[in-house]
Amino acid sequence: MHVIVPTYNRPNELRRLLSQIDSEAPGFEVSVHIYDDGSSEPAHVEWTSYAHIASLSVSRSANHGKKRYWELVRRALSALRSTNADYFYYLADDVQLVPKFFERSINLWDRIQDGRKVSLHLLLDQREGKPCWTNYQPRLIDTPQGKVYKSQWVDMLMMFNRRFLEELDYRIDPVDPRRWDKDPHLSSGVGMQISRRLHQRRASMYLVTDSLLIHEDEPSVMNPEERKRTPIVSRFKDSDQSLR
Repeated sequence: MHVIVPTYNRPNELRRLLSQIDSEAPGFEVSVHIYDDGSSEPAHVEWTSYAHIASLSVSRSANHGKKRYWELVRRALSALRSTNADYFYYLADDVQLVPKFFERSINLWDRIQDGRKVSLHLLLDQREGKPCWTNYQPRLIDTPQGKVYKSQWVDMLMMFNRRFLEELDYRIDPVDPRRWDKDPHLSSGVGMQISRRLHQRRASMYLVTDSLLIHEDEPSVMNPEERKRTPIVSRFKDSDQSLR
């Protein structure tokens, strides 16, 4: 499996996430690529601290900011053309993993009986059961591993397969800067673009019914005002599931 982690000025949170990935990696072959989006102090990784991660690499660039975040994602997706993996993950630097994260996410993914599935959004928040970006009314689907929503939207906290990349042609289109003319606090537009393009392609996007990522009501670096309006806070059926 291959994990993408964009980061910007969160060295402590990044180290925490890498340590958790390392703890969950035994039994899997996990590679991690960090995209440092112009942090004030370049992301520093102690390679020897993560013995269970098979491959760990860092790319650095000037900061793209919100309005050019699509460029960072385009670079990350394009690089996956030559990446050999069965499962791909895209995680933010400020999330934490629930126990048995890889085992639980893969078991759930493998039991979604849908040949058109391309993604599984891994964090359940206040958007549960609501249409988002595609006007598709989410519906519950039973799997042997539990229920999931067929949501037809995905944000940048997800697992996905090769078909996801192929349907997107390994690219993100430029986001029109006029997007922010009326509301400068809107988000980057990347999740919306991905969701709409994949929905138009009749690809299937899913959402967990119990969060597999831990995210509290923390300030956002990229979208501080939007995060105040719509906090991204994990929802759990069983609070014990979130404890390490």
